[in-house]
Amino acid sequence: MRIRKTPDHCFDHLPDFDFAPHFVTLDDQEGGNLDMHYIEYGPTDGQPVVMIHGNPTWSFMWRKVVRALGDAGYRAIAIDLIGMGRSDKPTRMRDYTIARHEAWVREALFDKLNLHDAHFVLHDWGGIIGLRVAANHQNRIASITFSNTGLPVRDPQQKIDNMAMPGSGLLRKFQLYVRLNLFWRHWKTLAAICTTKLSKQVVAGYAAPYPNFHYLTGNRQFTQMLPTRYDNPMLVDNFYARQKLASFDKPFLCLYSDKDIVAPNGHQSVRPFIPTAAQREPVILSGGSHFLVEDMHQEYAAALLAFLGEIG
Repeated sequence: MRIRKTPDHCFDHLPDFDFAPHFVTLDDQEGGNLDMHYIEYGPTDGQPVVMIHGNPTWSFMWRKVVRALGDAGYRAIAIDLIGMGRSDKPTRMRDYTIARHEAWVREALFDKLNLHDAHFVLHDWGGIIGLRVAANHQNRIASITFSNTGLPVRDPQQKIDNMAMPGSGLLRKFQLYVRLNLFWRHWKTLAAICTTKLSKQVVAGYAAPYPNFHYLTGNRQFTQMLPTRYDNPMLVDNFYARQKLASFDKPFLCLYSDKDIVAPNGHQSVRPFIPTAAQREPVILSGGSHFLVEDMHQEYAAALLAFLGEIG
């Protein structure tokens, strides 16, 4: 497996992002070694709070929440998924699967960083990947916060009568658009979706890891893995993860925004099936887009800290 590394100078002078870079080296069983980047802030002996982003963001999205958590005494950690941010970027789209992302995150957090009693904070694709990691390591998790994401599943006993999933037409068009556009400037898509007007410096921060189209493979592949067909392999894996999470007994918060156009009802995919998610009413923040952490970081951090403070 060939990889690309974004040059270090691309990350100079990003707004509110002067964190020292940290890396763990992963042993991918199929492709060799990969460096996963993460930032952290706060006391090293604080209880870990792990933030996992989705597409097309990276740890830059969490920059202000990381500081709020660290200032409150937590060890705040935000990773970059492989292929994104400052992490290594395999060069072929087929190098990326949800199963591999799950394995990479598990190795980074539990084998290399050796985290215990960790609070998981999950957004977008980070929700699917993070829940699958949590399902198999429930004893290492202290709580889960689930934001503007969902867990699509397919019961393997379910007969497939029509391969296309209902309502997936727009997503299929989006997949085709990205497939045919090698230089998908996703930072412009993100800025257009946000309810707040992002400064040029912030938009440039989201673009920073991708100096040319060769670095966009991981982002583009995430779009191709969206659940538009019932034969998507992640759906059955997600189903089994959800079954395991039926025994999850740690606090679970759904923290959403009211102007999300991507997964506005994603909490309905977990609350009926995970008891501790069902026991707690979702918190819906007013005014935020799908990228609520960018739109309303103060409100998001306050709600998260209130939850963490309540559960001790």
